[in-house]
Amino acid sequence: MKKIALVLALVSTCTVAQTVMPMKNGQFFMPDEWLMSTGQPYHYKIPASNNGMQLLTRSPSTVESEVIERANSYLDRSESKVILLGDGNKIVHLKFKPPANENKLYLSASIDKTITALSAGVAVCDNKLTLKTKAEDMIPQLRGTDLGKSTLEDNLKMASGTISSFNDSQNETAEEQASRMSGKTNFMDLVSGRLSKAREKLFGKKVQPGELFDYKSQDPLLVGMMISAAYGLEGKKLRAWQEKNFWTKVQTNDRIIQGEDLSGYAQSDGNTRLTIHDWARLANFVIDSRRENTCYGNFVRSATSTQIKTDNRFAKMYNGYGYFTWTDNTQLPGSFTASGYGGQSITWNTKNDKYIIVFSNQGDLTGVHKIADAWFNSK
Repeated sequence: MKKIALVLALVSTCTVAQTVMPMKNGQFFMPDEWLMSTGQPYHYKIPASNNGMQLLTRSPSTVESEVIERANSYLDRSESKVILLGDGNKIVHLKFKPPANENKLYLSASIDKTITALSAGVAVCDNKLTLKTKAEDMIPQLRGTDLGKSTLEDNLKMASGTISSFNDSQNETAEEQASRMSGKTNFMDLVSGRLSKAREKLFGKKVQPGELFDYKSQDPLLVGMMISAAYGLEGKKLRAWQEKNFWTKVQTNDRIIQGEDLSGYAQSDGNTRLTIHDWARLANFVIDSRRENTCYGNFVRSATSTQIKTDNRFAKMYNGYGYFTWTDNTQLPGSFTASGYGGQSITWNTKNDKYIIVFSNQGDLTGVHKIADAWFNSK
């Protein structure tokens, strides 16, 4: 019996070994030409509003100045390109490492998953969706599939029950990516096809929706489709919906570029580009929303609190997951994080209004958490 289990485990490992994302020294890596690019010509572009949430600056205290020295030292010796220490709508410290600067757009990677969850909260509080809405009730292409049986909540918790990602956390093969980028196929083809099948346990038993956390691409892609379908957009044009219904709530100020395919389906698992100041506005939007005694406030508090235990496959220090947001940080209790492929991260403190934003080529979350701990507890 042990031999059979070992063989099946090896087969399972082989099926997820493919990687299509950049690596460096065996670790996830996001080169500058991705991190600070302007995306593809067909990506959705939002012009600057020049009327965004006011951000202020304040001088650090003596203790905070010591944290800033540590933050600068970390930036200098790491693969990071920008670090921001914020306290509510006040930026206390912001430093760039060339070629980064305040005018560039910074790619979210999987921070965009948190944006997708926050967008879903708008749809829920507009009574367009509920957490128990099944995917197949919104997306006709998923009727009769395993993925179609999952609910909005299952997907927000990364627990659709469908097949696992590759070892780079992605679900798209190089061939599938090339086909999508050429316009031959789209994200709906991917989600309703190969990725719609249930993950199998040993001996052929299917994983059920909501049963297990499993970090992958199809869950946030599907949530984006469910949001747009709820507003009569047939699963497409999420980015246009976000321009009018989400970013106006965040009160962004600068231009925005968001990934979508040539058919108009959003790459809602990881492709939003904002300036560093608009990332700070998003961080403040989350802080302000968590305070609200409203439907949306309740949703955001749930989104940033543990809803399911993780499997520690990609982010070992996080034992919990909310709605597309990492929680139960063993290195930094009392925090939650939106995190991306190359170490991009926004980490919030639950006890005050302080947060830290880092955009990098290759992440050192342990190093960031040490600075965050000092920042959160400095006065």
